Amino acid sequence: MNWQYVIDGAIIVGMGIGRSVAGWAVHALEDNKISKFELKQLVATVVRVGILGVVAYTGFAVAGVDNAAVAGAVAGFVADKLFGALKENKNVK
Repeated sequence: MNWQYVIDGAIIVGMGIGRSVAGWAVHALEDNKISKFELKQLVATVVRVGILGVVAYTGFAVAGVDNAAVAGAVAGFVADKLFGALKENKNVK
């Protein structure tokens, strides 16, 4: 078993979960209640960031970039923030 893939996967998943929970908690805990909708939003964000991170990791790994797991996790984080900013900007009247 190649442990490097396990470590890389843990970095990607950890960054995705950490970013998702941090952003989600700010809004979910405003009223000191967590609804089912808010939990669904958290799961959706974790999955979205995780997929973006895995795709980025795969692309960086194929390109031969060192520390591809870290780069993939950061790329997922940045892409999620970008998508969030675009979504918020679209709702501004």
